[in-house]
Amino acid sequence: MTNEVLFKYLVGPVLAGWILALIAGKIIIPILKSLGIKDSEREEGLESHKKKAGTPLMGGIIFLLPMLIVTIPYAVKTPKMWAVIILTLGFYIVGFIDDYIKVVMHRNLGLRVWQKLLLQFIVMVIFVLFVNNTIEDFYSMYIPFLGTEVDLGWFNIPFLFLVALATTNGTNFTDGVDGLCGSVTAVVATFFAIVAMMTTSEITPVSAALLGGLLGYLYYNVYPGKVYMGDGGSLAIGGYVVAISYLTGLTLWIPIVGIIYAVEVISVVMQVGYFKITHGKRIFRMAPIHHHFEKGGWSETRVVNAFTTVTVIAALIGLIAIKW
Repeated sequence: MTNEVLFKYLVGPVLAGWILALIAGKIIIPILKSLGIKDSEREEGLESHKKKAGTPLMGGIIFLLPMLIVTIPYAVKTPKMWAVIILTLGFYIVGFIDDYIKVVMHRNLGLRVWQKLLLQFIVMVIFVLFVNNTIEDFYSMYIPFLGTEVDLGWFNIPFLFLVALATTNGTNFTDGVDGLCGSVTAVVATFFAIVAMMTTSEITPVSAALLGGLLGYLYYNVYPGKVYMGDGGSLAIGGYVVAISYLTGLTLWIPIVGIIYAVEVISVVMQVGYFKITHGKRIFRMAPIHHHFEKGGWSETRVVNAFTTVTVIAALIGLIAIKW
């Protein structure tokens, strides 16, 4: 691998994404403030979070826009990257609509569950139609540590929908502490950038650009956060993770590298299920699980450091699980 290739596909997109996100933050945050697009903490939420009310929301565009600007010139010659763009942007639009209803139209619940599922279904249909007509062997998946491939046949598309639903919920739940979702996803994006660079460099720029964008976004989002990504940003991240994992054949790596996403979802499912079964009892102090640790006395910074460290270790295990 030459230095020219390394810069073109990895280093360059990271730097470009980072610089563009830093610039975007300086422009977008004041605009969000002037438009009154701000977060409102729930009454039943953590007491320490209530002081965050008024923080600009819908800041996911700070890292998404640089990702698109950097990636699209590469995507012109690489249809596979369009798959990532379609799913990432599609889920961003769903989240954006949800945020808009909550913040601008002042309907606290946002989209109804069936409405959100319907919009996600439409995005997935568009995505499936695209990959079915442009990418061969898109649904083939490697098995961790074994290196053998598996194809689910007729169950491929239902499985894709399930993976997308679970992953986007995971990234959405993870966005509950300043800097958490951005930090965890920066590690995930690094993992997929490395994998892509070692296998097929043509799709590396999209992960590299997202990594750079997230690093720039985190400048504004680490505690105390000056802006939040909103549902648009967190759902866009879920779309990216699903698309890039399929393109690299590492779909089954999502629970490994994205272990935090998985644990966040599982903690909510366990909490809700146990609450209903026992008529009011709880497993965790509060769900998603990052709030459980906050209730136990952890600072937001400690939660982010711990969860990011776990993700780094999981990413290293993920690299070992690949049969290069």
